[in-house]
Amino acid sequence: MADGSIPTDARPGALARGMPHDIQAEMGVLGSMQLSPDALYLARERLDADSFYRAAHQDIFNAILSLADTRNTVDLILLRDELSRAGKLEKVGGVGYLTELMESVPTSANAEYYIEIVRDHAIRRELINTATGIQKSCQEGALEADDLLNDAESRMLAVRRMKESHRISDMTSLIHQIMARIEAADQRQDVLVGLSTGFGALNRATTGFQPGEVTVVAARPSVGKTSLALNILHHVCMVERRPAVFYSLEVQAQQVVSNLLCIHNRVDTQDFRRGTLTDAQWQDLEESVGKLADSPLHIDDAPSLRIGDLRARARRMRYEHKVELIAVDYLQLLMSNRSRDSRAAEVAEISAGLKALARELEVPVLAVAQLNRAAEKEQRKPRMSDLRESGAIEQDADVVMLLHRPDMQDDDREEQAFGEELDARTGAADLPGVPAKLIIAKQRNGPTGVVNLLFWRRYLRFEAESSHAGV
Repeated sequence: MADGSIPTDARPGALARGMPHDIQAEMGVLGSMQLSPDALYLARERLDADSFYRAAHQDIFNAILSLADTRNTVDLILLRDELSRAGKLEKVGGVGYLTELMESVPTSANAEYYIEIVRDHAIRRELINTATGIQKSCQEGALEADDLLNDAESRMLAVRRMKESHRISDMTSLIHQIMARIEAADQRQDVLVGLSTGFGALNRATTGFQPGEVTVVAARPSVGKTSLALNILHHVCMVERRPAVFYSLEVQAQQVVSNLLCIHNRVDTQDFRRGTLTDAQWQDLEESVGKLADSPLHIDDAPSLRIGDLRARARRMRYEHKVELIAVDYLQLLMSNRSRDSRAAEVAEISAGLKALARELEVPVLAVAQLNRAAEKEQRKPRMSDLRESGAIEQDADVVMLLHRPDMQDDDREEQAFGEELDARTGAADLPGVPAKLIIAKQRNGPTGVVNLLFWRRYLRFEAESSHAGV
């Protein structure tokens, strides 16, 4: 039984020379898995074969899981036969070592303690391997310094996720999770599964923003796409009190906050800028300042960001502030990590980077994007092909929403609308909100259609229409 012998210095919590490990804790886990289904499920949830330092323990762990899947039970004889069929029985130390595992733990009561010891040492080993890999990349000199930083952060994040989340890949666990989510939604009698947008019809059409998905809101300039994004952020952070980060590449942070105050208080943006507010408006504004100041919204207004820099910043925001939504305004202002032969290739890298970010951090990403002039020239509603450098964005986005305002269909109508708005601001009229259509042109996991909204340009505020045809 030389193969299966235990080093004399292998005590719980002790580190043998070399990589961190604890042989007796590993034995405690494997023994507990044979004694208790609960211990088996817990170990399966928190560990994988690589969590064990000894190759023999990795083989035994895999054999126990195989038996659990095929026989729904584990005992010494079944485990012996399973390893024998795989040609690994003698390699792991034979029947004698399997017996020793069973006898090493008289009860499975301490299984969770053993599992945490094994997982802790596995993380330590992975940290050492990661640090070694980072050091090697730095010494080779094949990557630029910024790329090395991004790669290092990504590797370290992967190690952190070993500690903060459990990797579940078997179908049984996934199905249980899905069914539990459906049952919870059924009990709530609520269509919302993801993060609320603040618009009932949009929530019904999309069930909210989903973790790991990228939603693109696209429009021509001055249609209101940034205002729509701010309306959503206002609801998420000031109503739902959920943390979010807004990367504003076009507008300074002070202006973003000013716009949010106008949205919240229905204050005319020009009056706000001039300071010509009524006493009631001043009172409402003062009361709302504290609410906005306490809201969990973080604004990054760096004027130019590479997609690698944005991903690095977003990772820190996710783990320092637990942000649940990442918003970017706007996608085409981001830069690629390195120069490309064409702008389309750069946008493809940016689009793929946003999708990778959403999946990596398991949060929804809301990206504002520009449309080209085709819809204006042809006097029609926008479509996905109008997205500038559209191919990659169409492919990577999970949801594409096109914001369309019929009142801006031609120059004459736009001039008329501007004149009417000036009259309203001088007290000559009080305009209602203008119709706006949010066209859901693509939804990977849901229907397409149209959400009808009203837009008060004076307040930068979108609201739902009384009826929402098309959804």
